[in-house]
This record gives sequence, C-alpha cells and structure tokens, in this order.
Amino acid sequence: MIGVVAKTGSAVGVALSGTAAAPRFRARREIELISPGLATQPYHAAADMDLVAAGELIARVESAAEKSAVAGLLALADTLPAGTVRVVAVVVKAISVPRYLAGILRSHAWMHAAEGVLYRRAVLAAATECGWTAHAVEQSALPAAEQAVNALGQVAGRPWRRVEKDATRAALTLLPAANDD
Repeated sequence: MIGVVAKTGSAVGVALSGTAAAPRFRARREIELISPGLATQPYHAAADMDLVAAGELIARVESAAEKSAVAGLLALADTLPAGTVRVVAVVVKAISVPRYLAGILRSHAWMHAAEGVLYRRAVLAAATECGWTAHAVEQSALPAAEQAVNALGQVAGRPWRRVEKDATRAALTLLPAANDD
C-alpha cells in the first residue's frame, strides 16, 4: 500500500506492507509533479492573464502533474514486489474554493488552496490511471499511530519529516487490521 502527501509541485510516497498492527516499511520516493518550464504555482502565474489563457495554463499544469505523478508512482511501485500495489491513499484537506476560475483568481488564499487541490487531484487521478484504487484520506482523519510511525521512521532513515510521517499514516489506513490467513 502506498500513502502520498502532495505539496505544491511535488509529493512524497511511502510504501508499506504488513498489517496495521505490524506494518513494514518498504520504500519511499519524492515525486516531482511539475515539468521544467511550467509554473509550479499556476493560479499565481495566471493571475494577470485573461481567463482563456489562464485556463489553458492551468490545464497544461494539471496534465503535466498527472503524467509526472504516474511516472513517480510507477517508479515507487517498481521498487516493490510485482502486484503488491493495489491501493494508493492520498492525504487531502477539506477546503472549498470557488467553482469558477475568475473567483479563484480574485483571492490570493484561494489561489493557494486551488493549487493544493490541483496537485492532490493529479495524484489521485494518476493512481487510477496506474490501475489502482485511489483513496482520499482527510488529513484530520489520519491516525496518530505515533509508535508505529516512529518505528517505521527508524527503519526508513532520514529524511523522516512530517510529510513522510503523514504519507505513512495515510498508508496505514489501507493496511488490514490483521492477516487474512
């Protein structure tokens, strides 16, 4: 199982196996979600454009982010035994942004929020494109699991920042409570 935290222009994926009671660290990967030459913050870059050009820029970034996420997730999966990835959990935040581009571009805060949504949706779409089940996990619903996360961090080694810990917590939500044997 893979847990992912997407940030503006990048993501971190952590792969676990085992059970929720006895998880095992398998791999981690930093994933660049933006192609060179494209704006990492597309809503900010679009703020001074007309709406048609702004929409086109954002669409290019969305497409590039999804393609990059596919490549990154597949690269992470390639480090694991074949067929072990079936589900990807992506940490999401409960936020609302205006439905229309013009509304988003009126507020700096909404631009930031929309960019976060863009990258999280790209990773969710990428997981589906890879043939896996994409599962959105609300950040506030992540299990604390401090003991497990700390133990997994000892195995994983550095870096073991909050982003890796939250990706691990997301992956933990996917593990079975116990072996099905």
